[in-house]
Amino acid sequence: MDPFEAYLTTPNEDPFFAFNKKYAAILNEFQDQFDILSCDMVDFFENSKQKEEEFVRKMNLCKTLKKAISKHNPDWLFNIVPTGSSVTGLATANSDLDVAIHIPQAALIVEQRCKGKKIDAEEKKIMWREMQLNILQIVRLVLVNNEEISQMIDWEEGVNLVQAQIQILKLKTVDGIEFDISVVMDCFLSSMHNSFLIKHMVLIDHRFGPLCAVVKEWAASTKVKNPKDGGFNSYALVLLVIHFLQCGTFPPVLPNLQFLYRDKNFIAMSEKDFPARLDFGAALPFPLPKIQKNEAPIARLFLEFLNYYSEFNFDKFYISIKHGKTKIRERSASETVQNENRKQVYIEDPFDSHNPGRTVRSLKNIQKIMRETMDKFDPVKFEKENPNKEKSDYQFPTLNSILKMEALSATVTVETEEEENVVPRTSASSA
Repeated sequence: MDPFEAYLTTPNEDPFFAFNKKYAAILNEFQDQFDILSCDMVDFFENSKQKEEEFVRKMNLCKTLKKAISKHNPDWLFNIVPTGSSVTGLATANSDLDVAIHIPQAALIVEQRCKGKKIDAEEKKIMWREMQLNILQIVRLVLVNNEEISQMIDWEEGVNLVQAQIQILKLKTVDGIEFDISVVMDCFLSSMHNSFLIKHMVLIDHRFGPLCAVVKEWAASTKVKNPKDGGFNSYALVLLVIHFLQCGTFPPVLPNLQFLYRDKNFIAMSEKDFPARLDFGAALPFPLPKIQKNEAPIARLFLEFLNYYSEFNFDKFYISIKHGKTKIRERSASETVQNENRKQVYIEDPFDSHNPGRTVRSLKNIQKIMRETMDKFDPVKFEKENPNKEKSDYQFPTLNSILKMEALSATVTVETEEEENVVPRTSASSA
């Protein structure tokens, strides 16, 4: 069976063929260097990732928080849900811990207050924010007054309430864990389901984690990852990697998990169709289809990734992880896609209706930085730009030269003045 057909993804073939045509000779000539660079990328991931001891401390902190809140608010029906990179397997050492207080009970209280009243959607949105704020203020009092958890907090840093698009409590523990607490009143907890999907992608192929780590570190150094100033956020970059490994390389590395297991009560299909319970330790319901294996080393996949997105027509197409393909923006019947037509990048979130790519306002410059990075792998380009040097003077890029590069384009500049300062959603903040 065709590997894309087996994995329920649709190939985007043109970039792959163009890559092979351009880089076949380079991949052959520098095969040993690509292998060494790949090993360095794996070492970078292994050496920088969150250790088991840190993960255990974070989970114990979540348990202590729930115990403290329950003690002071015995009538609350809620869960403390750690999300983001801390639970996906992509976390670096000393990374932030994102926690959601999942309390659908609070939404029912708001609905009861609305009964018999003429309240429009905007007014209800305000009532939801007020309820979330009230819960966070109560939790802050718990953090102050509960002896067990209070002694875990670094009070020199304090407990700070941030009232942005997503209201959060920010704090730091005495052992150095930076801790963001949000309140989610919807039954569907998007950040938890995103984390579940990403965790399984990490487990499916050993190259996914290191590739994400390298892409994010490279993106941070070049300001490609810089959502406040027009770049991608961390979650969007992980989705770009997933899509590329589904559709942009041959054979595909990652499958379309949602459609492969859609009738197994295993993974969410949408914010209205999802399992009542997720088991992060559960195996896949049945083994993945057997396909021809993609043997590309991580360094080659990184270069392919850059090639794929450096010329990707985001103006015409958008990315769908859920459907394992690219789609044409103007043909979409989705109201969300149409509402986001002014955004330079549209990435369809696998589960809910938001666009993780909406922070991007500097796409041309981002793609230019991608091409500049690709040039490091091209000795012919080196000769053209350095006519007074010999071919033997060319140096294959090291991992350090990639991860710490300052793009020739300097900083990512915003190309259009769009409406607001966009604050990434909790689910997108630290994949």
